[in-house]
Amino acid sequence: MFKIIGINLLAFAAYALLIVHTSTVADRGFSIAVGMGVCIFLHVVLNLVAAIIFLVLGKKEFVKSFFISAAVLAPVGFVTWLILLSIYG
Repeated sequence: MFKIIGINLLAFAAYALLIVHTSTVADRGFSIAVGMGVCIFLHVVLNLVAAIIFLVLGKKEFVKSFFISAAVLAPVGFVTWLILLSIYG
């Protein structure tokens, strides 16, 4: 379970760094607002889809891990998004 959460949080941090480093200073606030919002949404949805797939396959251990990961990632991602937006926006 902790591996899945760790991998998701690392991927989320990589998205944040990619957005910050590839956008210009003038457009950084907009890039973070749109890009991080889309990244948070996609990440949570992909975790939920993976949980549903593992539920269909009957692997309840993975289902629990992916649902918990989605539940952890949504507030952590939202707070990170707010912090980055307040810094660069």
